[in-house]
Amino acid sequence: MIGAIPFQNAIMMAGYGYGKRWCEKYRPDDVLFGVFIGGCTAGIAQSFLMSPVELIKINQQVVGKSLSSATSMVVSGAFSRKIAWKGLTATLLRDGLPHGIWFASYECSKNYLENLDSVDPSKHVAPVSLSSGAFAAFTAWGVGYPFDIIKTRIQATKGTTDMTVTQATKEILKESEGRLFATLYRGFWLKIAKAVPASAINFYVYETIAKKLRSTSL
Repeated sequence: MIGAIPFQNAIMMAGYGYGKRWCEKYRPDDVLFGVFIGGCTAGIAQSFLMSPVELIKINQQVVGKSLSSATSMVVSGAFSRKIAWKGLTATLLRDGLPHGIWFASYECSKNYLENLDSVDPSKHVAPVSLSSGAFAAFTAWGVGYPFDIIKTRIQATKGTTDMTVTQATKEILKESEGRLFATLYRGFWLKIAKAVPASAINFYVYETIAKKLRSTSL
């Protein structure tokens, strides 16, 4: 995960920046749409990186394989949907639309805070970006977390069992015993405890570096 996350963040932030710049140029009155589409595109793109990486992690954490064993299994099955790409569909569902919501939520919160009479955007980059990033993480994971549960269920199955999203969902529904919401959001607050500060820092670093690059290019 340490090796993959820098590339994951680079893909996501590049998608966010591209979508925003595209709309500023071609649809200046609808920047939020560009941010949303850029986020969805970035989320889909990074799924192809993170799905096999998270499969390695799940095989270590749940199945009990060593890092070398889990990695060699994924690498050797790079061309197999049942091995290296197990859980890819659920990963796409978790990362596609929710990442669009993540970036759009950030942009909405940022615009709201910057438009407050007491806030000077040039002097309050840190509190605005940190607060907006935290809000965006909560919103995005609120939408995407059930698919993370489904993805983990699929990737945790041993061997080359070809479990679909529908099959995994049916299993989870059967186990829920009428407590569907609680089951689909099991462990949600632990995820939020990690995602909120990470998202806040991501956006703060992005905004700080982007501001410096813009000032340098002028």
